[in-house]
Amino acid sequence: MLPDVIGDPTVPSWAAPPTTELRMTCEQPASNGTLPALDTFIDPAPLGANDGGPRSQMAVTITAAPAMDRAERKRLLQKALVHMAHAFGYVDAEAGLL
Repeated sequence: MLPDVIGDPTVPSWAAPPTTELRMTCEQPASNGTLPALDTFIDPAPLGANDGGPRSQMAVTITAAPAMDRAERKRLLQKALVHMAHAFGYVDAEAGLL
C-alpha cells in the first residue's frame, strides 16, 4: 500500500510548476545607444493602438501542464499573447486578431 501512496520513485517529479516565457526583445542598440522599438521589426497593427508608446521588449510567462493537446496549447498561447499585449499598452488586442 505504501508504494501506491508515494508513487514510483524512479519517475522524477517536478521541482516547480513548468513555465514557458515568450519574449520579444530588441537587443542590439541603435547608433544613438538606445534600443530600437519593436515596431521597427514587426508590424503590431493587428494588436490595435498602443497607449504606452513604443516598446523595445515585451514578455509573458505561462505556467501550465507540460503535456496538452494541440488545440489547448494554441488556446493558451493566444490567451498569453493577448495578456502580454494588454500589459504592454495594446488595449484593443483580442485573440481573434492573432
